[in-house]
Amino acid sequence: MKFNFMFSLSLICGLLASVGTMILWYFLLYNKPTVSVFTALCLLLPAIFGLLTSFLKQPLIIISFVISLPLSLYLWMTGDMFALFFIASILYFISAALKWKISKVNWN
Repeated sequence: MKFNFMFSLSLICGLLASVGTMILWYFLLYNKPTVSVFTALCLLLPAIFGLLTSFLKQPLIIISFVISLPLSLYLWMTGDMFALFFIASILYFISAALKWKISKVNWN
C-alpha cells in the first residue's frame, strides 16, 4: 500500500513537471520566439521524455532532470516568470527519488 502511494506521488510529480514545462515552453515561445530551437532541445524534449517515463517504475525520469537543470537554473536566476522551469526540474528530481526508492525496495 505504501509503495502504491509512493508510485502515485511520483506519477503526479512527473506529470505536473512535464505538463507544466510544456505549458511554460509555449509561453516562452510566444514571448521570445528567437530562443525556440535551443529551449526545445533543453526543455521540451525532456518534458516529453518525462511524460512518457512518468508511468514507468524505473527512475528514468532523472534523465529529464539532468538535461533540463542547467537551462532552468539560468532561467531561475533571471527572475522572470520562466523561473518556474526550476520548480519543474525539482519535481523531476522528486519523482526520480521516489521511483528510485520504490525500485530499491523491490530488489531487496
